[in-house]
Amino acid sequence: MAAAVILAGGRSRRSGPLHKACRKIPGDDPRSWVDRQVDRLRDAGFAPVTVVTGYRPRRMHHCLHRRVSYRHHFKASCGSFSTLQRALQGLRGPLLLVQTDTVLPSLFDLHRLRRVMQNKLVAAASLVNIHGRGGHPLILSASWARQLSGLSWWSKDARLDEQLRLLPSGRYIRLTGRKHYSFSDLNTQREWHSAHIRARRLP
Repeated sequence: MAAAVILAGGRSRRSGPLHKACRKIPGDDPRSWVDRQVDRLRDAGFAPVTVVTGYRPRRMHHCLHRRVSYRHHFKASCGSFSTLQRALQGLRGPLLLVQTDTVLPSLFDLHRLRRVMQNKLVAAASLVNIHGRGGHPLILSASWARQLSGLSWWSKDARLDEQLRLLPSGRYIRLTGRKHYSFSDLNTQREWHSAHIRARRLP
Protein backbone atom coordinates (compact mmCIF):
# COMPACT_ATOMS: atom_id res chain seq x y z
CA MET A 1 0.00 0.00 0.00
CA ALA A 2 1.32 3.42 -0.94
CA ALA A 3 0.53 6.57 1.01
CA ALA A 4 0.05 10.08 -0.37
CA VAL A 5 0.85 13.50 1.00
CA ILE A 6 -0.42 16.87 -0.19
CA LEU A 7 2.16 19.59 0.44
CA ALA A 8 0.37 22.74 1.57
CA GLY A 9 3.07 24.40 3.65
CA GLY A 10 3.65 27.53 1.58
CA ARG A 11 2.53 31.07 2.37
CA SER A 12 0.11 31.37 -0.56
CA ARG A 13 0.48 35.12 -0.15
CA ARG A 14 -1.15 36.26 -3.37
CA SER A 15 -4.26 34.12 -3.04
CA GLY A 16 -5.80 36.38 -0.41
CA PRO A 17 -7.48 35.22 2.81
CA LEU A 18 -8.48 31.90 1.20
CA HIS A 19 -5.73 29.34 0.63
CA LYS A 20 -5.36 28.73 -3.09
CA ALA A 21 -5.91 24.97 -2.69
CA CYS A 22 -9.29 25.72 -1.12
CA ARG A 23 -10.83 27.75 -3.92
CA LYS A 24 -14.17 26.58 -5.20
CA ILE A 25 -13.85 26.76 -8.95
CA PRO A 26 -16.85 28.09 -10.90
CA GLY A 27 -18.44 25.38 -12.98
CA ASP A 28 -20.16 22.06 -12.52
CA ASP A 29 -17.90 20.75 -9.74
CA PRO A 30 -18.79 22.12 -6.28
CA ARG A 31 -15.72 20.64 -4.61
CA SER A 32 -12.70 22.64 -3.62
CA TRP A 33 -9.43 21.95 -5.41
CA VAL A 34 -7.96 20.04 -2.46
CA ASP A 35 -11.17 18.03 -1.90
CA ARG A 36 -10.93 16.88 -5.51
CA GLN A 37 -7.27 15.92 -4.99
CA VAL A 38 -8.11 13.81 -1.95
CA ASP A 39 -10.98 12.06 -3.76
CA ARG A 40 -8.79 11.18 -6.74
CA LEU A 41 -5.99 9.84 -4.55
CA ARG A 42 -8.37 7.60 -2.64
CA ASP A 43 -10.00 6.36 -5.83
CA ALA A 44 -6.51 5.35 -6.98
CA GLY A 45 -5.93 3.35 -3.79
CA PHE A 46 -3.52 5.67 -1.98
CA ALA A 47 -3.89 5.49 1.79
CA PRO A 48 -3.50 7.17 4.12
CA VAL A 49 -3.75 10.66 2.64
CA THR A 50 -1.92 13.26 4.72
CA VAL A 51 -1.93 17.04 4.35
CA VAL A 52 1.23 18.82 5.50
CA THR A 53 0.59 22.40 6.55
CA GLY A 54 3.00 25.18 7.35
CA TYR A 55 2.03 28.83 7.19
CA ARG A 56 -1.54 29.76 8.16
CA PRO A 57 -2.78 26.16 8.62
CA ARG A 58 -6.26 27.14 9.81
CA ARG A 59 -7.22 28.14 6.28
CA MET A 60 -6.56 24.60 5.06
CA HIS A 61 -8.42 23.00 7.98
CA HIS A 62 -11.40 25.25 7.33
CA CYS A 63 -11.86 24.37 3.67
CA LEU A 64 -10.88 20.68 3.50
CA HIS A 65 -14.07 18.65 3.83
CA ARG A 66 -12.54 15.19 3.76
CA ARG A 67 -11.29 13.08 6.65
CA VAL A 68 -7.49 13.08 6.30
CA SER A 69 -4.42 13.01 8.50
CA TYR A 70 -2.76 16.34 9.22
CA ARG A 71 0.87 16.98 9.90
CA HIS A 72 1.99 20.50 10.75
CA HIS A 73 5.48 21.82 10.06
CA PHE A 74 6.30 24.33 12.78
CA LYS A 75 9.54 25.30 11.05
CA ALA A 76 8.13 26.11 7.62
CA SER A 77 10.32 29.21 7.52
CA CYS A 78 13.30 26.86 7.06
CA GLY A 79 12.19 26.27 3.47
CA SER A 80 10.36 23.85 1.23
CA PHE A 81 12.90 21.03 1.66
CA SER A 82 12.41 21.03 5.42
CA THR A 83 8.65 20.80 4.82
CA LEU A 84 9.28 17.80 2.56
CA GLN A 85 11.36 16.17 5.30
CA ARG A 86 8.48 16.69 7.73
CA ALA A 87 6.24 14.82 5.28
CA LEU A 88 8.69 11.92 5.09
CA GLN A 89 8.91 11.25 8.82
CA GLY A 90 7.82 7.76 9.84
CA LEU A 91 7.39 6.57 6.27
CA ARG A 92 7.24 2.78 5.85
CA GLY A 93 6.31 2.37 2.20
CA PRO A 94 6.20 4.30 -1.08
CA LEU A 95 4.90 7.85 -0.85
CA LEU A 96 3.23 9.94 -3.54
CA LEU A 97 4.03 13.65 -3.27
CA VAL A 98 1.37 16.04 -4.53
CA GLN A 99 1.76 19.80 -4.71
CA THR A 100 -1.32 21.95 -4.24
CA ASP A 101 -1.16 23.23 -7.84
CA THR A 102 -1.01 19.76 -9.36
CA VAL A 103 -3.94 18.52 -11.39
CA LEU A 104 -3.89 14.82 -10.68
CA PRO A 105 -3.76 12.54 -13.72
CA SER A 106 -6.11 9.73 -14.59
CA LEU A 107 -6.50 6.73 -12.31
CA PHE A 108 -4.70 4.70 -14.96
CA ASP A 109 -1.57 6.87 -14.71
CA LEU A 110 -1.67 6.90 -10.92
CA HIS A 111 -1.77 3.10 -10.99
CA ARG A 112 1.23 3.14 -13.36
CA LEU A 113 3.23 5.12 -10.80
CA ARG A 114 2.39 2.64 -8.07
CA ARG A 115 3.38 -0.34 -10.22
CA VAL A 116 6.77 1.15 -11.00
CA MET A 117 7.60 1.16 -7.30
CA GLN A 118 7.30 -2.63 -7.19
CA ASN A 119 10.83 -2.62 -8.60
CA LYS A 120 13.02 -2.41 -5.49
CA LEU A 121 15.82 -0.70 -7.43
CA VAL A 122 13.69 2.32 -8.32
CA ALA A 123 14.06 5.29 -5.98
CA ALA A 124 11.55 7.65 -7.58
CA ALA A 125 9.11 7.91 -10.48
CA SER A 126 7.09 10.77 -11.92
CA LEU A 127 4.93 11.74 -14.86
CA VAL A 128 6.32 14.02 -17.57
CA ASN A 129 4.97 15.31 -20.86
CA ILE A 130 6.15 14.26 -24.31
CA HIS A 131 8.96 16.82 -24.08
CA GLY A 132 10.24 15.37 -20.81
CA ARG A 133 9.04 18.33 -18.76
CA GLY A 134 7.00 18.24 -15.60
CA GLY A 135 7.72 15.81 -12.82
CA HIS A 136 4.56 15.85 -10.71
CA PRO A 137 3.13 13.96 -9.02
CA LEU A 138 6.26 12.20 -7.79
CA ILE A 139 6.38 8.88 -5.97
CA LEU A 140 9.32 7.96 -3.71
CA SER A 141 10.52 4.65 -2.34
CA ALA A 142 10.72 4.36 1.44
CA SER A 143 14.48 3.72 1.36
CA TRP A 144 15.26 6.81 -0.72
CA ALA A 145 12.89 8.90 1.41
CA ARG A 146 14.95 7.94 4.46
CA GLN A 147 18.07 9.21 2.71
CA LEU A 148 16.35 12.52 1.99
CA SER A 149 15.28 12.78 5.62
CA GLY A 150 18.90 12.49 6.70
CA LEU A 151 20.10 15.49 4.69
CA SER A 152 20.71 18.81 6.40
CA TRP A 153 18.02 21.20 5.21
CA TRP A 154 20.57 24.02 4.96
CA SER A 155 22.88 22.03 2.67
CA LYS A 156 23.40 23.30 -0.87
CA ASP A 157 22.09 19.94 -2.14
CA ALA A 158 18.91 20.18 -0.05
CA ARG A 159 16.66 20.52 -3.09
CA LEU A 160 14.42 17.77 -4.38
CA ASP A 161 15.24 18.50 -8.02
CA GLU A 162 18.95 18.35 -7.23
CA GLN A 163 18.59 15.01 -5.43
CA LEU A 164 16.65 13.59 -8.38
CA ARG A 165 19.42 14.74 -10.71
CA LEU A 166 21.99 12.90 -8.60
CA LEU A 167 20.20 9.57 -8.83
CA PRO A 168 21.99 6.98 -11.04
CA SER A 169 20.44 5.97 -14.34
CA GLY A 170 17.54 3.62 -13.87
CA ARG A 171 16.73 4.72 -10.34
CA TYR A 172 14.55 7.65 -11.42
CA ILE A 173 11.82 6.60 -13.84
CA ARG A 174 9.97 9.19 -15.95
CA LEU A 175 6.66 7.99 -17.32
CA THR A 176 5.26 9.87 -20.27
CA GLY A 177 1.72 11.08 -19.73
CA ARG A 178 -0.67 12.62 -22.21
CA LYS A 179 -0.73 16.00 -20.52
CA HIS A 180 1.38 18.16 -18.27
CA TYR A 181 -0.52 18.04 -15.01
CA SER A 182 1.02 20.88 -13.00
CA PHE A 183 -0.11 24.49 -13.38
CA SER A 184 1.97 27.35 -11.98
CA ASP A 185 0.91 30.71 -10.55
CA LEU A 186 -2.53 29.61 -9.41
CA ASN A 187 -3.15 32.61 -7.21
CA THR A 188 -6.06 34.61 -8.58
CA GLN A 189 -9.63 33.47 -9.18
CA ARG A 190 -9.13 34.01 -12.91
CA GLU A 191 -6.03 31.79 -13.00
CA TRP A 192 -7.83 29.06 -11.08
CA HIS A 193 -10.85 29.24 -13.36
CA SER A 194 -8.59 28.90 -16.40
CA ALA A 195 -6.82 25.90 -14.85
CA HIS A 196 -10.17 24.31 -14.05
CA ILE A 197 -11.23 24.55 -17.69
CA ARG A 198 -8.00 22.90 -18.81
CA ALA A 199 -8.24 20.26 -16.07
CA ARG A 200 -11.67 19.19 -17.26
CA ARG A 201 -10.12 18.23 -20.59
CA LEU A 202 -7.72 15.77 -18.96
CA PRO A 203 -8.60 12.06 -18.91
